[in-house]
Amino acid sequence: MDPVKSFDHIDLSVLSRADRYKLLTGAVIPRPIAFVTTLGPGGLVNAAPFSQFIILAADPGLLAFSIGPKPGGPKDTLTNVKALPEFVINTVPQGWEEIVQAASEEFAPEVSEVEKLGLETLPSTHVRPPRLKGSQVQFECRLEQIAQFGDAPNNFVVGRVVVMHVESGLAKDCKIDPKAYSTIGRIGGRNYVRPGEVVHV
Repeated sequence: MDPVKSFDHIDLSVLSRADRYKLLTGAVIPRPIAFVTTLGPGGLVNAAPFSQFIILAADPGLLAFSIGPKPGGPKDTLTNVKALPEFVINTVPQGWEEIVQAASEEFAPEVSEVEKLGLETLPSTHVRPPRLKGSQVQFECRLEQIAQFGDAPNNFVVGRVVVMHVESGLAKDCKIDPKAYSTIGRIGGRNYVRPGEVVHV
């Protein structure tokens, strides 16, 4: 007989927002990362990672990511998307862990993370923000809606995929090869994970 497990019972309502965040993001893992490119004033290219990122629907193709609150005002991505309702979601390849972490730091609105971090871009075909060249999969999106959740609040940005770019050879018969797709995920804190063993059932 297996030994009886013991559990710590945690009431989230009595914790600070920071402690709730640490517990939730440490438990819900791994999380894919949306490395979102937008255009700011004067065509400045902004790039920011968001690890609360999901598929909402396949008919039509809807993707969404959550932008958390920032002291002193909204994050540049949110400001940019409201002004120009287009963006690109770039997936994050292995080896970009330090780049993603650096891009998550707060930069002044007049600073381009793309230029600061030396990222190469490609022109998009249907939207104005560019794609990140190093990404294996990129989704050009037009804003569908923004919904707010929570007391802070978080802004849930929903985008309709107008075109998807997949690195040549990565997909066959609309199936992406999971062994060739070398993306990374986010886990708790400043920790990232690379896919390991693929289990087919």
